[in-house]
Amino acid sequence: MDERNESTYKAELRATLKQYRNGLSDKPLLSRMIADKVLPLLSGNVMVYMSIGSEVDTEYLLDKLAVKKDVIVYAPYTNDGIITPLKLLSRGVADKTGNLPRECYDNSYIPSKIDFCITPLLGFNERGYRIGYGKGCYDRFFAEHRTFKIGLAFSEQAIKFQPECTDIPLDCCVTDKSVIYF
Repeated sequence: MDERNESTYKAELRATLKQYRNGLSDKPLLSRMIADKVLPLLSGNVMVYMSIGSEVDTEYLLDKLAVKKDVIVYAPYTNDGIITPLKLLSRGVADKTGNLPRECYDNSYIPSKIDFCITPLLGFNERGYRIGYGKGCYDRFFAEHRTFKIGLAFSEQAIKFQPECTDIPLDCCVTDKSVIYF
């Protein structure tokens, strides 16, 4: 498949996956089930995406992490395609890129290491590769940071596809039905 056909294929796949995820019912319950499965895995410096649209909702997970004594919660702040993990001070309404208002972050404290990165996705395959939104932000972050990469997904988001050479696989994906290690 040439580069243009690959790009068209991925764009169509993303559109199909978004439409499918938008149509899922019981997302709040399923998101809670996913959070309950991932919580026991987490400690140390944990970066959690701020859910937008029909993604697995991270509000319940963030509430539970806020009271865990062995966790410091960070949120990604994305600027020009680069993710910076910033300590989360409070929550607000995320913009279309998942960034919170700047006052929600502690801009003065950037961790030396993120132990766990909770990652959004549109789909994932049997080898742990994810389909994101096509900007490569998380793959760039993974290439530069050693972290345990955990995707959150509804079980129906498991699909077959071939990864691109710049894709970096997840270590684990947590769904409403199971915890899958790759």
